[in-house]
Amino acid sequence: MSSLSSQLTLPHTLASGPASLAAAFGLSSFVYAPSPPASASNATAFLTQSWHAGSVSGAANLALSSDPFGTGNTTVAVHYPKGTRDGAQFTIPAFHRAQAPVQTAVLTYEVAFDPTFDWVKGGKLPGLYGAAPNATAICTGGNHEPDCFSARLMWRNRGIGEVYAYVPSYQGFCQQSDVLCGDEYGTSLSRGSFSFARGGWTRITQLVSLNTPGFANGVVVLYANDTLALAQTGIIFRTRQNVTLTSVLFSTFFGGSSDSYNSDGGTSYFRNFGVWYGPSSSNTTGPAVNATFGSIGSAPTASSPSSSTGSTSSPLHSSSSARASAATATTSSNASSLWLALMLVLVASMLRI
Repeated sequence: MSSLSSQLTLPHTLASGPASLAAAFGLSSFVYAPSPPASASNATAFLTQSWHAGSVSGAANLALSSDPFGTGNTTVAVHYPKGTRDGAQFTIPAFHRAQAPVQTAVLTYEVAFDPTFDWVKGGKLPGLYGAAPNATAICTGGNHEPDCFSARLMWRNRGIGEVYAYVPSYQGFCQQSDVLCGDEYGTSLSRGSFSFARGGWTRITQLVSLNTPGFANGVVVLYANDTLALAQTGIIFRTRQNVTLTSVLFSTFFGGSSDSYNSDGGTSYFRNFGVWYGPSSSNTTGPAVNATFGSIGSAPTASSPSSSTGSTSSPLHSSSSARASAATATTSSNASSLWLALMLVLVASMLRI
């Protein structure tokens, strides 16, 4: 029997830490990013040599810093210049030694912020990333592509957290109460279900289990400080089988795409990155759907009411509720069409006068 059960049973707290979540999903392969030695001084050199970081941007904002909150160990620090949205971004090829394509992974890391850190309107934080072998685009910055996806985190005003995903959509997905879709940029999942702290460490544990292409049965789970914050099934991460988990996207900056997100300065700190992974995708139940990219608020209707190959529905997300939301959306669309027709008749009458 697959370790990815069609019925998800998740503990409220991870009594043994992130490793217990990985074990529950049968993920035995583990890699970690070593802590910077006290003798290291060049952050970019350390990250490229020890973490095999690629496509580094914002190198001037990266530094190696002693832990400001107690342990004395060296951390990776990111400075956010005041009056800008700048930060730093690079990829960590966590799965480059995998023997088979990675379809489920657990990422853990710890993040801290200055005691007086101003959240402003929000900013990005690292998360899991996936792509096809020959993908040329990156699924961030408004790019919605069929050959990649991203599942970064965000902080928002007052430090509330969410998973911020670049994923396909489908009819009914954006009508769920814990899903906020944007026509141009990413999708917010369970905004406000946890919070980041100033002046201390928050441990993040994120699980992503990929969907079967053509079915909305992907899974994302997140624990904050080992307490369950969000668990959502019914996610489409991919429409093609060759899109798999490829890396950790270390991405942190203010934004948002407007100057209203500009930083008031400050620094974040990162430590204890680790990833467990395996070759099995999700086998939770989900409906067969037609996915769309780009303007994700106007998705097509589901192709059929049939579901993927799980024996029962996941208790975390009911496929029937998604269909009910789709019906509501269709009713709203029909009403809008009738209103438009009436307006056209009125305009035509005015032109004849």
